[in-house]
Amino acid sequence: MSSPENSESAQKEINYYKERLKKLSSSCMGLEYRNADLTKDVLQMSEGLKVIAELQDIDAESSMDELLDGLSESINVRLRMDVTFILMPYQDKALHYQPKYLKAFGGYNTTGVLAKIISIPEDFFNAKNAIIFNHETTEDEFVLRLREELELLHFILSPIIHDDAIFGYIFTGRRSQILQTDKGILPYHQNILEAIGGVISAVQNQIDRNVILERLVEKRTQELKKEKELSENLLLNILPYETTQELKANGFAKAKDYNIVTVLFTDFKNFTQLSAGLTSQKLVAEIDFYFRAFDNIISKYGIEKIKTIGDSYMCAAGLPLAKETHAHDSVLAALEIRDFVEKVKKERKRSKKPFFEIRIGLNSGPVVAGIVGIKKFAYDIWGDTVNVASRMESSSEAGKVNISESTYNLIKDDFICTYRGKVDAKNKGEIDMYFVEKGKD
Repeated sequence: MSSPENSESAQKEINYYKERLKKLSSSCMGLEYRNADLTKDVLQMSEGLKVIAELQDIDAESSMDELLDGLSESINVRLRMDVTFILMPYQDKALHYQPKYLKAFGGYNTTGVLAKIISIPEDFFNAKNAIIFNHETTEDEFVLRLREELELLHFILSPIIHDDAIFGYIFTGRRSQILQTDKGILPYHQNILEAIGGVISAVQNQIDRNVILERLVEKRTQELKKEKELSENLLLNILPYETTQELKANGFAKAKDYNIVTVLFTDFKNFTQLSAGLTSQKLVAEIDFYFRAFDNIISKYGIEKIKTIGDSYMCAAGLPLAKETHAHDSVLAALEIRDFVEKVKKERKRSKKPFFEIRIGLNSGPVVAGIVGIKKFAYDIWGDTVNVASRMESSSEAGKVNISESTYNLIKDDFICTYRGKVDAKNKGEIDMYFVEKGKD
């Protein structure tokens, strides 16, 4: 039988071990809680790294709009945030930012927040700082304004730095009801957002490089386009458009038969004698002056210039595209060339300067047209029609437009002509010829 003293001692020892067991149990529970919190932190940090990995895997061709829009959604899902958006510069106003790419759960005032313009204090902007806010009260006016205007009590505002300047700000936060125990926005959230900002900057660098490359490509494309246009224009100065297209497509152009065209020749009377008193530069300048005017005149009537030989100018209507008005157009052009030369003659006479007089001849009939050779090739026409047209010019008189009977029959209803009778043409015998005086009213 135990004594009272032994029973009391045993009870004290029991109570001691009960207290030790209670403290040990409490400590183990606290450790489990801390392990659970740590597990949650590690899990969220892992999710944050996934956001960064997703950004790094985006297509380089994606636009920044697509990237930021997807980023807001990813931050909400991966970091378990309620609201995420990007504050982007507002127009050209310094230190003013507008919420964009907003993604939110629940009843957040999305429409109202997107319509707001947030002004950033200059000292905060220059410091390139971040804000983590988890408290109900604060004396910081900027934080208070963010809390009220962006309608969130627990948030982080983290700058996106690009080329050592503020590209924008990431704003993300949670409502109180989804906060972890005794936790809101944590420092590692800032670390994750800073890393995200770095990836955004790298993507923007790539976009900038792509833009520069695109501009260089566009510039070079425009240069090549101009060079091509120049080459095309130079080629069109040598060959008709249809012939150039055939030549480029096939490497050659076939000669073509034309049933009827009108060939026009001009020649300056007494050119050799008059040119003897001019310097070579002055002579070339004079011919260029007249032939430029002839070019403009025949272009107006859709006539194809064939070539010039010395002071002789040759063109033809009705090729390379056939047209019924070839003779009519050629005579109109011939009269205009005649009048232009006569006008210059009168002006030169008044100022006692040398002048040229012109003979013009036309003939209508069949020809063969095409290009020959592979170097310095030129578009040309062949056939007796060309030979007769040349005789019409050499048989003409200064200031006159001389036409053959074949051309006369095509234009006689529209022009006043004077029959010259049969005129002897070199190597052609006698040919009926007509002077065209003017068009009929």
